[in-house]
This record gives sequence, structure tokens and C-alpha cells, in this order.
Amino acid sequence: MSKRLADLDPATVPGVRGRLALDDFARLFGTPADAILPELKAEIAARDFRYVVLEGEMRDRTLLDVFQTIDSGTLSKAGSAGKARWDKGWSENLEAFVASGYDLKALVPKYIRPRQPVRLDQHYVLPVNPAFELDWYEIFRPWFLGTYLEPFDCVFEFGCGSGFNLAALAQCAPGRRYVGLDWAAPSAEIVNRMAKHFGWRMEGRVFDFFHPDATLDVPANSAFLSIGALEQTGRDWGAFLDFVLAKRPACVFHIEPILEWYDPANLVDYAAIRFHEVRDYWRGYPDRIAALARAGRAEIVKQKRSYFGSLFIEGYSQLIWRPLS
Repeated sequence: MSKRLADLDPATVPGVRGRLALDDFARLFGTPADAILPELKAEIAARDFRYVVLEGEMRDRTLLDVFQTIDSGTLSKAGSAGKARWDKGWSENLEAFVASGYDLKALVPKYIRPRQPVRLDQHYVLPVNPAFELDWYEIFRPWFLGTYLEPFDCVFEFGCGSGFNLAALAQCAPGRRYVGLDWAAPSAEIVNRMAKHFGWRMEGRVFDFFHPDATLDVPANSAFLSIGALEQTGRDWGAFLDFVLAKRPACVFHIEPILEWYDPANLVDYAAIRFHEVRDYWRGYPDRIAALARAGRAEIVKQKRSYFGSLFIEGYSQLIWRPLS
């Protein structure tokens, strides 16, 4: 993002002002408001979720910046060739985590960027709070994990990255078993260091989406989870899906950007489509799950577009399904 957008002061930007309230979170999550726990309701009330909707010149400037970035030729591509980039990124989180004395805040991924516009309901909005996206996610994540993962004895997170989400899971339910899998060895090391330092039932393992380890033991009543990870498989998610179908976990949870759910007639959505395509993020997977459901090989539990995301994409859409015999 250019300096001109990073330096915008929300107090001086014209446009409709708003604030995310409980009903907004419930709508974005796809849940009744009364299903959100009281402690999360209190967090929603306490944190600063004010914003201004970017209109006119400010919206045009944002779109121009987004399209110039998309067309710059500098964006990295998803796929197997990008492993070194993730090795480097998670090494940086590992070093910061150890240097901080195992402060879990050091695990926040760098792709959650402060001080920039975000997307909300197919608009760009400028938050008052520089950490708006992270704060939103810190409401969404405990709601999602608490709502859906409580029944399972073991959770496998595929593409676990910095261990950011596994730490949150273990803090909520420390007695459950967790397995963090990532193709970057520093990621597995972070998970194993967390297990040793905090005493959590957790292990990290190296795992390649493109060449899944068929020997991985998956106990009964296990859940598979991916959060912003399968996007990196591009069009080559077939081997992983075959692996999932063979292992037959009790349920599969994806929190990912979904190309097929954007509206190409909306300019803000179209920008996300273009970014998704230029980065060669995954596509075709939801259609394949739908085909499996029609064939009686899968059950779709939930499909929910997030209508919230970063400057470039909506990374928090929910696709939940179960493999069947």
C-alpha cells in the first residue's frame, strides 16, 4: 500500500461513519447474536470498531492503489515454488517468539497488517483503530473455535504457520490433543517449543500439501482445520483432498478466501478476484466439494462468505464439510 493511504487520518476523511456492533458480528459470522458468548460480547463493546466508508476520491485512490499493486508484477505466486518464502517468514516468527521469552504476541502473522483500509460488505472502509483487522479476528477466532471444535478429541491444523491459531485453541481447551502441520520446518519447531514451554498436548510436524504423508495417523473423532493456508495450493489441491477423503476425519473446517463467492459485478469484489487470480490462489475446491456432496461422498455443513477482509481479499470465509463413505 502506498504511503498516501497509510497516512490517511480517519478523522479528516469524508464519508459515512459506522461502528461494528454485536449484530454486525453475528451477521458476518453467520450466527444468531445470542449464540455469541458474553465475554466476546464484552470484547465487542470494549474494542474500537469505528470506521469510515471510503467514497468518491478516497475510494478511487484506494482502488487505484490496489490495481497498481496487482499490475506491478511484484506479487509472489502461490504454489510449490514458494516454500522458501514461507521458511523465511516462519523463521522470523520463531526467532521473535524465542527472543521474547515465548510471548504469544510474537506469533501474530505479518500478513495481518495494521494501518490500512479493510473491506467490509463489499466496500473499503478506513478503521479508526490501526489494529482493526486483528481485533476483528480476535473476536471471530474464539467464536469459531468454541462454536465448532469443542466436540473433537484431536484437531489437526494444516498449514499452521506461526502456531498463532493453535496457541489460541490450546488456551481455550488445554486438555485436547493438537497437531500442527506445515511444509516449513520452522513452523513445526514453533509448535513443538510451545508444547514444551506451556505443557500443551501439541506436536508439530512437517507436512506438504502437494505430497501428503499417507502414514499420518488420524484418531477417531478428529477435526481437520485450515486457516488461510489452502489458498497457497493454487490449482494443485487434488492430492490433499484425496488425502482427506482417505483419512475421513469427523469434520473438515476451512477458513479461507473463496474466489467463487465474490461478485464480479462489484468493483471492490472484482479487485479481489484480480488479486486472487494474479497470486494464483486456490480455485475450484468448493465446486469439487459440492460435486462430492451430490455424489453422496460428502456432506456440506456450512458455507458462509465473510464479507470482511484485508485490503486485497476476504480471507475469513467458512467452508465446513464432512467426508462420507
